[in-house]
Amino acid sequence: MATRVFLSFVEEDLTLVNLFRGQAKNKNNDLEFSDYSVREPYDSSNAAYIRSKIRERISAASVTLCLIGKTTYTSKWVDWEIRVSKEEHNRIFGVLLSGNARDIVPEALTDFNATVVPWDIERIVSLI
Repeated sequence: MATRVFLSFVEEDLTLVNLFRGQAKNKNNDLEFSDYSVREPYDSSNAAYIRSKIRERISAASVTLCLIGKTTYTSKWVDWEIRVSKEEHNRIFGVLLSGNARDIVPEALTDFNATVVPWDIERIVSLI
């Protein structure tokens, strides 16, 4: 049975996120990725509906990977997704997309003492 993994990221990193997905799938593992790419502001009139749909995807996963780029720490959506993941008892990890340890880790990852690793597919797959 596949392990469901929710991916939390910002839209600006979508190209890297798709590359990440492809590399992970090439490792012939049983990972099934899910996300809910959001361009809508966190406090928009559609936010409650969007949050309910994101929560469904997080609830269906057992692991949440926060893919960290240069601006990820500023996203209210990412922060909320990580906090909901904790409520849903998902295992939570952070992945530095640029491999730059100076990229700022989202506050929720720090609050939950989540493991944050550089982009190393073999290591990440072994953590999951």
